[in-house]
Amino acid sequence: MKVLPIYKQIENEIINNIDNNIYLANQKLPSERELAEKYEINRLTVAKAINHLEELGYVYRVRGKGTFVAHRTNKITLGGGTRNVNAGFTATTKNNGILSYSRVIYSGLITQYTTMARRLRISPDEPIFALHRIRYMDDIPVLVEYTYIPATYFPHVEEQDFSMLSLYDYMKKYNRISTDFHQKLTIMKCPKKEAKYLNIVGKDDSIFYFEYLGRTNKGEVVEYTRAYYKSEVVQFRFNQYYADF
Repeated sequence: MKVLPIYKQIENEIINNIDNNIYLANQKLPSERELAEKYEINRLTVAKAINHLEELGYVYRVRGKGTFVAHRTNKITLGGGTRNVNAGFTATTKNNGILSYSRVIYSGLITQYTTMARRLRISPDEPIFALHRIRYMDDIPVLVEYTYIPATYFPHVEEQDFSMLSLYDYMKKYNRISTDFHQKLTIMKCPKKEAKYLNIVGKDDSIFYFEYLGRTNKGEVVEYTRAYYKSEVVQFRFNQYYADF
């Protein structure tokens, strides 16, 4: 059996202590010298472990004061591809007992958006309802979401307040909920505009870029969404993968 390197063993022990609240958020860790004495190893080995923990976001350093435990929000699991299940952000956070809400940054009807009309299988002359939101989980910005739906399917959709109202619940009211999804997920560098919305700063700016096209059980295309998710807060589970749109 392969034995883990010493620095990895130290990493795992510190992570376990953080996960089990032995080390609390913003609590100062023992110094590298103290850890080296505890484990009876070279300080360079301890430094390697701490450096990697910092890269992973478990700890942060304050010059002249030491190393501290970073505040880490528990991840929620999102996923698509499951038929007849509302797997949206509002429903998922509610099911996990997490307070969530949205800040609408744009909401309205648009036309002559040829590329989007093609995705939605409608004429460019037909109105599209565009909904752009920043989604929050316990007051932390988690994702920026750009959603487009055929307005003719949803009367007066432009009059709704989707800062708290679930878009999926509204779509369900008109019996046009997405039950079949074509999806694509990419890990990428966060664009500047979305990084500002998500309060992402520094070099750790990789995010999940997610696109999906939703169809009803009758094959009607009712939604196209692209979204930018904070990777340290969200993880994805997929039952199917499609990349043909």
